[in-house]
Amino acid sequence: MEPEAFTGFLATAGWAKFAARSYWLLWPFIYLFARFIKLPTYLNAPLRLCEKSATSQDAGPSTETLTDSGTKWPLAIFSHGLAGGRFTYSDYCGRLASQGVVVIALEHRDGSGPFVIPIDEDTGKPIPKLYLQTEEINWEEKPAGKLPLRVDQLKFRIREIYEAFESFKDIVRGHQGDTTSLDTFSHWDSFKDQVDYSKVLLTGHSFGGATSLSLLSNPPPEGCTQLPVEKVVLLDPWMDPLPLPGTLPIAYEARPPLLIMNSEGFTLWKEHFTVLEQVVADWRKSGGDECASLVTIVRSQHHYYSDFGAFVPFGKTRALGLLVLDTAHKLTMAYIRGSLSSELKGKRSMEVEPIPGKDKYAMSPKFDPNDPAVAELISQFQSIGLSSSKATEAARGAKSAASLKELIKELIQAHGLESKGLDEKQGTLVASLATQGAKLGATEKSYIVNAIVDHRLKSGEQLAAAVKYLSTHHPPIDDVEFDKECGVGIELSLGDIAQRVNTYITSKAPAGWPALSGAIGDLKSTDLRWATPLDVKNAVEKAFTDLFGTKEEAKAKAAKEAKKPADTAAAASTSKGEPTPASSAAPERVVFEEGFLKALHKPGGNPQINPKLREQHLKTTGGHVFTRFPPEPNGFLHIGHSKAIFVNFGYAAYHNGKCYLRYDDTNPEAEEAIYFESILETVRWLGYEPYKITYSSDYFQELYDLAVKLIQVDGAYICHCTAEEIKANRGGEERGPRKACVHRTRPISESLAEFENMKNGKYKPGEAILRMKQDLEDGNPQMWDLIAYRTLHAPHHRTGAKWCIYPTYDFTHCLVDSFENISHSLCTTEFILSRVSYEWLCDMVEVYKPRQSEYGRLNLQGTIMSKRKLLKLVTQGHVGGWDDPRLYTLVALRRRGVPPGAILSFVGNLGVSTATTNIELAKFEQTVRQYLENTVPRLLMVLRPLKVTIENLADDYVHFIDKPLHPKVPSLGSSRIPFTKHVYIDAEDFRTEDSKDYFRLAPNKTVGLFQAPHPITCVSYKTDATGAVTELVCRLEDGSDGKPVPKPKAWIQWVAEHAPSGSPVVIDETRIFHSLFKSDNPAATDDFLADINPHSLDVIKGAMVEVGFWPLAKRCMSDALRESRERTEKALKEESVGEGVGSGAAGHNDTPMPTAEQLVGNEVVRFQGLRVAYFALDKEARVGCFAEPDSATPGRREGDKLVLNRIVSLKEDAGKKAV
Repeated sequence: MEPEAFTGFLATAGWAKFAARSYWLLWPFIYLFARFIKLPTYLNAPLRLCEKSATSQDAGPSTETLTDSGTKWPLAIFSHGLAGGRFTYSDYCGRLASQGVVVIALEHRDGSGPFVIPIDEDTGKPIPKLYLQTEEINWEEKPAGKLPLRVDQLKFRIREIYEAFESFKDIVRGHQGDTTSLDTFSHWDSFKDQVDYSKVLLTGHSFGGATSLSLLSNPPPEGCTQLPVEKVVLLDPWMDPLPLPGTLPIAYEARPPLLIMNSEGFTLWKEHFTVLEQVVADWRKSGGDECASLVTIVRSQHHYYSDFGAFVPFGKTRALGLLVLDTAHKLTMAYIRGSLSSELKGKRSMEVEPIPGKDKYAMSPKFDPNDPAVAELISQFQSIGLSSSKATEAARGAKSAASLKELIKELIQAHGLESKGLDEKQGTLVASLATQGAKLGATEKSYIVNAIVDHRLKSGEQLAAAVKYLSTHHPPIDDVEFDKECGVGIELSLGDIAQRVNTYITSKAPAGWPALSGAIGDLKSTDLRWATPLDVKNAVEKAFTDLFGTKEEAKAKAAKEAKKPADTAAAASTSKGEPTPASSAAPERVVFEEGFLKALHKPGGNPQINPKLREQHLKTTGGHVFTRFPPEPNGFLHIGHSKAIFVNFGYAAYHNGKCYLRYDDTNPEAEEAIYFESILETVRWLGYEPYKITYSSDYFQELYDLAVKLIQVDGAYICHCTAEEIKANRGGEERGPRKACVHRTRPISESLAEFENMKNGKYKPGEAILRMKQDLEDGNPQMWDLIAYRTLHAPHHRTGAKWCIYPTYDFTHCLVDSFENISHSLCTTEFILSRVSYEWLCDMVEVYKPRQSEYGRLNLQGTIMSKRKLLKLVTQGHVGGWDDPRLYTLVALRRRGVPPGAILSFVGNLGVSTATTNIELAKFEQTVRQYLENTVPRLLMVLRPLKVTIENLADDYVHFIDKPLHPKVPSLGSSRIPFTKHVYIDAEDFRTEDSKDYFRLAPNKTVGLFQAPHPITCVSYKTDATGAVTELVCRLEDGSDGKPVPKPKAWIQWVAEHAPSGSPVVIDETRIFHSLFKSDNPAATDDFLADINPHSLDVIKGAMVEVGFWPLAKRCMSDALRESRERTEKALKEESVGEGVGSGAAGHNDTPMPTAEQLVGNEVVRFQGLRVAYFALDKEARVGCFAEPDSATPGRREGDKLVLNRIVSLKEDAGKKAV
């Protein structure tokens, strides 16, 4: 007996490459475990002759083989899966061999295995090599049947199977020769005429299963005859690589019998299992039910069909892996012998069903009305008024007939329901109560049953409301409140429903059929929730039809209207002097009325370990929504935080609630005053005022007291383990078995004393910690005895040197939420696992337990969000600071000029769900562009000025033009600009050589000037010594020469030279920002600094803007200051901030306060440079007239410096590159 090659360098290196891991990290694991694995196989052994006894010991562990004396051995061909090879299915293939099946186990060379052994073309010798390339296995997620590279692999694999079969036939016919891996094999004669290759068992696992199906679905490769497949056994086939259609054996006149063994994991992969079921159904169409069988081995996983399931030499995984292999072998042999039905006799028929409320599926026993437990349940349902069909339907919906039977029996006996004469509707409600109210106490169940019997509860909606109400309200039950919450006594006729629907539509004025689902959702939150849902739906659809026409008519009308703006825009671009406007900003979605946020519980709807805690909470909050935004003051907020601010402040505001701004200041080493100020400033800039500003440090004493209480109830202990020891006890890198810390069982009194020692400074950092005593057997890492307190000898910005122990986030967060009576603790999904420990801790110390709900975070492609990486960008000088406009910190976006309303519109339009949102930068910029479109004025601007002299105008000619600052928004006002002999246009609007597809200025060509009285024609141009154009000489086409005025095909922007009116306004610097990184995901690169775009900033000097800039800038700044002062005064007057816990508490006066200056900066001066881009004034700009009274005439002052930042580009004009 020889050991298997599991421990060879080649296999280990191959798997390391396949798993994208270091060989040196994987090798010790392989060495420790795989070196003990041996195969019960003779290397290079001859084939046993059929004439020998079929019970010879040489046959292996089984004494029964598939051949008798004088016959030939059957043949099987096995195709391996991804990361597999001929060595990784030794158990399955070896057992087949021991039963008398000759198995051709291929080593596919398509790149799907860890290594291959090709033949060197020069020497003819085998050369083992790692064949797999990383780019060949990192597949992007694609729909089923659409993996083209996998299809290429399938073709390659099928060819290999045919060639292997043909080669083996030659051996059986008597061929003798060399092989690629058996250096000493010399028993060729043992195969001659001993194997029956006229009938083949085709089998494979995973990708090998797909290979087998693909082989059956296609004709043989060129030059090959069809493989004589007699039977097919597929082990957990992976269907995704198969092109659609491609699962039917079109190459075979009669489908060979098929057995599919599925793992439980692949069965619960619903989309995949559906495809597999269709394969079986199609197979049976021609061959009957017996032609194809689909079996799931319960508790099996995908890799259990290979040797990997038994790879670990001990433990549950190995036991299950061996059990699955044993079952797979038994079923295969029974199938080959034709006794599969007998082998499956007594096995359960299962159904795959969705788990309510989750995007997951589970297997449950298939419904059988003849099952004794089910039959008794049906009988019980009939005894409470259900008809035979309804009783059967109710039993079918039950997850467990046995458990439900006892619940129904309990209700029937406790209330004598058999003698109550219940009608079918009442019986259905009682049956529903047995499942929905299974966790209710006997008193609560009895109350609901009585309400059903006396007809107070009449519908499923009312029953659900009753169960929900009594889940949080315990006896004595308030009848009046119960009736109100459950809609008791509300009777709504069709007329009543129609009246309420019409009232809603009149008040809300929905825009059309797209608002249908929102309208139905809104109406269901009124007393119409107690009406029949179908009646409500029909009433709303009728009202919409009366208002907007049928759905089909509305769609046709919308399509027609959508075409009009496109036609109009096309005409405008060729016939008017005004550029085509961008699309208007889309209306912001009311995200708080839909999806995730709409489904959140009402205040008080979160269960408590003690009902009194709920009552105290509601008494304190008055039943209002209370949320919090709890940032750590160790960095500047970024675009991702805007979603958290929007969700927490916005949800509270929408429900007339309150939102705290709480600084989570439990790490004094990382906190700086600048971050506290910046966070408040950013929150206010986005439009929100905190209810109160608080700090986690305000509650240090309360937190300490609860830590003591947690120790007293045996929920915490002092631990002296190192970080490495803690990690090892939690299973280490290998995620092995977990074990308790040696300090976990120390006496409570000892932990109390040691905690006091920690508080008194006896221990250095790392020498002692307080850990929560949770549940090490829980699969959730957040229950593995988290750290509650650690020692840290660092002064705190608020408490000074009072504390040398500080609570962790896991200990602080939930308790401070409790102290502040937060009704909705809203956070991102990376904290889902923390919800269990969050609730555990609140219950252990018996405090009010807020409900944590998680939504998906917001990510922008092409950006960096990590504080550590942002810090490196700043400190190493790659950017100009945390507010560099190329970054996506909120202070940087503000400096760039992005309006806060655009950010909120962006977040709101994305919606809020549990899915992480990964958005392209282009979508963010488009939202900003749409927001600015109708909210900022438009000024004439030339980025790279080129002087134009109009030869037929007098030197002192001047014509003043009153132009609107926005053609569609009159309220933005107008400006008065001069038109003179000398004007400037953008250098990009002139070419020395004309072309047919070019419509702007060129020699002898006419172009219009926006808002100017007449077009101009280029007569000549001047150049400098380098040939660069320095000036154009043009003619004003005013008709004074008696010739017809030529009609221009394009209009361009311009700025006049007129010193008396201060025109043009020269811009010292115009900064054009591009993406800071070259890739879409710089965070995923090995060196994100190497991904920096060296051309991310262009600085243009000497741009020109019309003279209307000065009054516009002055007005923008004055209006912003006035609004800011009014808002700040109102906030302070209403005591929105500045009072209560956390605001000056405990003698502290360092809490940042709201000021008008926080909301106003140079960035409030925004405008669109016509045909250029959107711009804002940078913070480095100096504008003297801002400090002057409003009565002073605005204009340039000595020492002024104008610096503009491009906020976002415009859409590209035809033939003109966007700036």
